[in-house]
Amino acid sequence: MRSDHATLSREDDALMRHTSTFTRRTLGAALAVVAALIVASCKADSLLTSDNPDVIDPGSLSTAQGAVALYNGAIGDFALAADGSGGTGTSFLGLVEAGAWFTDEARFGGTPPEVKQMDLRAVREEAAAWQPTYLNLHRAREGAERAAKALASFNTKDPRVGEMYAISALVHILLAEDYCSGVPFSTTEPALVYGDPQTTTQTFQRAIARLDLAKQNANGDATVTNLEAVLRGRALLNLAKNQSDLAGFTAAAAAVASVPDNFVYRTYHSTATGRENNFMYQDIFNADRLSVSDREGVNGLPFGSSTDPRLPLEIPTGNNGLSRFDNVTPMVRFLKYNTLSAPVVHASGIEARMIEAEAALAAGDNTTWLAKLNAARATISSLTPLSDPGTATASLSVIPRSEATRDLHLAHQVQIPRCARDDSVSGRPSLFAGEDSAGVRTIVDQLAADIHTLDPSLHLQRRTIEHDDVGVLADLEAA
Repeated sequence: MRSDHATLSREDDALMRHTSTFTRRTLGAALAVVAALIVASCKADSLLTSDNPDVIDPGSLSTAQGAVALYNGAIGDFALAADGSGGTGTSFLGLVEAGAWFTDEARFGGTPPEVKQMDLRAVREEAAAWQPTYLNLHRAREGAERAAKALASFNTKDPRVGEMYAISALVHILLAEDYCSGVPFSTTEPALVYGDPQTTTQTFQRAIARLDLAKQNANGDATVTNLEAVLRGRALLNLAKNQSDLAGFTAAAAAVASVPDNFVYRTYHSTATGRENNFMYQDIFNADRLSVSDREGVNGLPFGSSTDPRLPLEIPTGNNGLSRFDNVTPMVRFLKYNTLSAPVVHASGIEARMIEAEAALAAGDNTTWLAKLNAARATISSLTPLSDPGTATASLSVIPRSEATRDLHLAHQVQIPRCARDDSVSGRPSLFAGEDSAGVRTIVDQLAADIHTLDPSLHLQRRTIEHDDVGVLADLEAA
């Protein structure tokens, strides 16, 4: 028994010695592999390096996919500049909202003084709240042109090239309409070059030059073709008013003649990130800062009390109908922007009809003027046609005599809210110069909803009166 046991023990001993040797060799090899991995982990291409699919390396923008990314970014930049954005630490006020407060289309229901300055039309140059709006417009302008060049470098037939030039033109138009003369246009690609201040006329001319590029690169795309046409008509109409040029009005009407009534160009928003939000929703429904005005300045238009089906409004039942922010301002909510993802219209076929209407009025053609207004009304089944006011004086009484026929029916909005305001009551500067009359009230009461809510999109927009290259913000309306 001992012998057998001893033999078994020797076999076990041999096996253990063999196993121990194998284990040492295996462990040594494993340690070598681990050491190699540790060394490799210090390199850029190590196993620990992770991909970030949501971040595009700047070098990748020179690819076809990068060009598409630039296109998407340009659209987002424009939406940010025009419509604003929400989100913690990333909120930006857009130009649409600024114009609403400045021109008494809306009232400010909050208290921050720098923002309230816009509602009071007393913005100080050093007001930091509005600096990002201006800078964002320039970022959108340059981003669009950069995207256009990138897309064209891969496919000269891509209609998005034309769309990008049209977006750049739209930014130029907004800057010419909403800012005083002297806006500079700098570039950052390939190097930073500061631009010289441009007059309002020069800025509109720059817009038209970019619309020429948009037209050349539309490549048969209906959306781009119609967008270019509406923006061209808008720029030409502004130039015609600035220069009292009847031929310019005719050219503006001709530019938009083929645009269908149902054409709409929108910016879209989402709830994915704060930057993609429609910030006006926040100020209407959450912050109670953006409230639709009603006869502000005594003879302002009755937006807030309107029952027009194209102007959806709501008075909140809580807090006695007052802003929960300042507990003073009556809140009238604009229901078109009732979600964070609500789109905003920036060009439309209805705008095209308004351009034609104003051009006709400038030429003394009241018949065509009225026909174009009624063509726009016909897109809403519940509206009846307007009748002729009867005389040219009645048609023109909605604007100051000094402006004659230039500022009646503009595309997104007209000058009535400011031109028909009695600012002697509010103490604000008046563009009307005291020329109010019963005729103004009659025609405004009749046409207010049509002129200010004709666009079925019912969005808020803005336009300015321009006097010899001095931009004067005139009004913002629900169009």
